[in-house]
Amino acid sequence: MAVNGVKNSANLANAIQSADAGKVEKPEKANIKNAAANYAKAATPPGIKEAANVQISQKAKEMSLAKKIAEESPDIRDDKVAYFKDLIDKGEYKVDSEKIANAMVREAMRDELAKDPGVVFR
Repeated sequence: MAVNGVKNSANLANAIQSADAGKVEKPEKANIKNAAANYAKAATPPGIKEAANVQISQKAKEMSLAKKIAEESPDIRDDKVAYFKDLIDKGEYKVDSEKIANAMVREAMRDELAKDPGVVFR
Protein backbone atom coordinates (compact mmCIF):
# COMPACT_ATOMS: atom_id res chain seq x y z
CA MET A 1 0.00 0.00 0.00
CA ALA A 2 1.33 3.44 -0.87
CA VAL A 3 0.23 6.66 0.76
CA ASN A 4 1.36 9.81 -1.02
CA GLY A 5 3.90 7.71 -2.94
CA VAL A 6 5.35 6.26 0.28
CA LYS A 7 5.66 2.46 0.40
CA ASN A 8 7.92 2.06 3.42
CA SER A 9 6.54 2.17 6.96
CA ALA A 10 9.39 4.39 8.18
CA ASN A 11 8.73 6.91 5.40
CA LEU A 12 5.00 6.52 5.96
CA ALA A 13 5.46 7.63 9.55
CA ASN A 14 7.52 10.61 8.36
CA ALA A 15 4.85 11.50 5.78
CA ILE A 16 2.14 11.32 8.45
CA GLN A 17 4.16 13.56 10.77
CA SER A 18 4.73 16.02 7.90
CA ALA A 19 1.00 15.99 7.11
CA ASP A 20 0.25 16.70 10.75
CA ALA A 21 2.61 19.66 10.55
CA GLY A 22 0.67 20.99 7.56
CA LYS A 23 3.20 20.17 4.87
CA VAL A 24 2.84 17.05 2.76
CA GLU A 25 5.99 16.21 0.83
CA LYS A 26 6.65 13.43 -1.66
CA PRO A 27 9.79 11.64 -0.57
CA GLU A 28 12.55 11.23 -3.10
CA LYS A 29 13.43 7.78 -4.42
CA ALA A 30 16.86 7.89 -2.75
CA ASN A 31 15.22 8.58 0.60
CA ILE A 32 12.86 5.65 0.12
CA LYS A 33 15.78 3.30 -0.67
CA ASN A 34 17.73 4.53 2.35
CA ALA A 35 14.68 4.19 4.58
CA ALA A 36 14.08 0.67 3.25
CA ALA A 37 17.69 -0.31 3.95
CA ASN A 38 17.49 1.15 7.45
CA TYR A 39 14.21 -0.65 8.07
CA ALA A 40 15.70 -3.96 6.93
CA LYS A 41 18.65 -3.49 9.28
CA ALA A 42 16.36 -2.59 12.18
CA ALA A 43 14.09 -5.57 11.44
CA THR A 44 17.00 -8.01 11.86
CA PRO A 45 16.70 -9.45 15.35
CA PRO A 46 19.68 -8.73 17.58
CA GLY A 47 22.00 -11.62 18.28
CA ILE A 48 21.82 -13.31 14.88
CA LYS A 49 25.59 -13.30 14.56
CA GLU A 50 25.95 -14.63 18.09
CA ALA A 51 23.46 -17.42 17.43
CA ALA A 52 25.46 -18.56 14.43
CA ASN A 53 28.48 -19.12 16.67
CA VAL A 54 27.47 -22.20 18.64
CA GLN A 55 29.83 -24.05 20.95
CA ILE A 56 29.40 -27.78 21.50
CA SER A 57 30.27 -29.16 24.92
CA GLN A 58 32.83 -31.92 25.37
CA LYS A 59 30.10 -34.31 26.52
CA ALA A 60 28.08 -33.63 23.34
CA LYS A 61 31.18 -34.32 21.24
CA GLU A 62 31.76 -37.60 23.07
CA MET A 63 28.12 -38.60 22.60
CA SER A 64 28.35 -37.80 18.90
CA LEU A 65 31.49 -39.94 18.59
CA ALA A 66 29.87 -42.82 20.49
CA LYS A 67 26.82 -42.63 18.20
CA LYS A 68 29.05 -42.65 15.12
CA ILE A 69 30.97 -45.70 16.38
CA ALA A 70 27.72 -47.54 17.20
CA GLU A 71 26.28 -46.76 13.76
CA GLU A 72 29.42 -48.03 12.06
CA SER A 73 29.54 -51.23 14.13
CA PRO A 74 27.97 -54.33 12.62
CA ASP A 75 24.69 -55.59 14.07
CA ILE A 76 26.16 -59.10 14.36
CA ARG A 77 29.65 -59.56 15.73
CA ASP A 78 30.93 -62.44 13.63
CA ASP A 79 33.89 -63.00 15.98
CA LYS A 80 31.58 -63.61 18.98
CA VAL A 81 29.26 -65.82 16.93
CA ALA A 82 32.21 -67.91 15.76
CA TYR A 83 33.59 -68.16 19.32
CA PHE A 84 30.34 -69.40 20.86
CA LYS A 85 29.55 -71.65 17.91
CA ASP A 86 32.93 -73.30 18.37
CA LEU A 87 32.28 -73.79 22.11
CA ILE A 88 28.85 -75.32 21.40
CA ASP A 89 30.26 -77.60 18.70
CA LYS A 90 32.96 -78.82 21.11
CA GLY A 91 30.38 -79.31 23.87
CA GLU A 92 32.24 -76.87 26.10
CA TYR A 93 29.51 -74.23 26.38
CA LYS A 94 27.72 -74.69 29.67
CA VAL A 95 24.58 -72.80 30.57
CA ASP A 96 24.38 -71.70 34.21
CA SER A 97 20.62 -71.80 34.76
CA GLU A 98 20.89 -70.32 38.28
CA LYS A 99 22.83 -67.32 36.94
CA ILE A 100 20.23 -66.78 34.20
CA ALA A 101 17.34 -67.06 36.68
CA ASN A 102 18.97 -64.54 39.05
CA ALA A 103 19.51 -62.10 36.19
CA MET A 104 15.85 -62.46 35.13
CA VAL A 105 14.63 -61.76 38.67
CA ARG A 106 16.95 -58.74 39.03
CA GLU A 107 15.69 -57.34 35.73
CA ALA A 108 12.03 -57.87 36.71
CA MET A 109 12.62 -56.13 40.06
CA ARG A 110 14.38 -53.23 38.34
CA ASP A 111 11.44 -52.84 35.96
CA GLU A 112 8.93 -52.83 38.82
CA LEU A 113 10.97 -50.30 40.79
CA ALA A 114 11.14 -48.06 37.73
CA LYS A 115 7.33 -48.09 37.55
CA ASP A 116 6.83 -47.31 41.26
CA PRO A 117 9.90 -46.57 43.41
CA GLY A 118 7.75 -46.92 46.57
CA VAL A 119 6.96 -50.61 45.99
CA VAL A 120 8.30 -52.97 48.66
CA PHE A 121 9.19 -56.59 47.91
CA ARG A 122 8.60 -59.15 50.67
